Amino acid sequence: MLMPWLRLFRVVNLPTVPGDVFAGAAYWIWVLGRAGRHDVSLGVRCALAAGLASVFMYMFGLADNDIVGVTHDRGRPIPDGEISLGAVRIARGLCLFAVLVAGAAANLPPSWWIVALVLALYCVAYNRTKKPVLMGLCRALNVVCGMAAVQQASAAPSACVLPSWLSEIALPLVWFAFIAAVTKYSEGEESDPVRKRRVGVLIGAVVYLQLAVLAACTAANPSLAPLLVAGVAMLVLLWGLKFALPKVSAS
Repeated sequence: MLMPWLRLFRVVNLPTVPGDVFAGAAYWIWVLGRAGRHDVSLGVRCALAAGLASVFMYMFGLADNDIVGVTHDRGRPIPDGEISLGAVRIARGLCLFAVLVAGAAANLPPSWWIVALVLALYCVAYNRTKKPVLMGLCRALNVVCGMAAVQQASAAPSACVLPSWLSEIALPLVWFAFIAAVTKYSEGEESDPVRKRRVGVLIGAVVYLQLAVLAACTAANPSLAPLLVAGVAMLVLLWGLKFALPKVSAS
């Protein structure tokens, strides 16, 4: 009974999610910080909590996706009769509840709650339209969740030479472009095994993009090292899950 749930939640893909938040948090603390204090330890704690919340948010979106596609997504656990529709609806609600618990337990700021709400709405919209641009926005907003989670702990001087408005959207824009392109490329993957494998590789490549941002930020601000360590841990977990669960698709 466990394998259908692992397939439902694309478990091998989950380690690629919190790194978006960690990268956004590190980028904000180092490059975009404008608050009058410097409390990186608080920022790291908030980023880790927001990263956990992002995993539950992603699981919410995946459960909602399979509920929406129950009549036409052949080969998935619900239409194959491996998991009941009612059970997945309960799981979807529990995942969203877990997002709220993680945010409340860490006392994440109002800005994070606003972005998380918008992210949930975009997840629901993507599942009903399958527009690649919406998936790109979902992952970009995941980065913004990390930025929003650490605003109250950001460092005073800004190290960015870009205009303020451009520096604030630069990192999310990279995520948006990459994920939207991968999502567009993935169309029709179910009937093309080669394309399906390539999509899995491209999704996994997001972790390396996250690590590049985390490494750059940590090199400039060594106190961000816990976020880099967390990002490396996600990469190791990704490798482990792909090795242990070769039959669980990443897409």
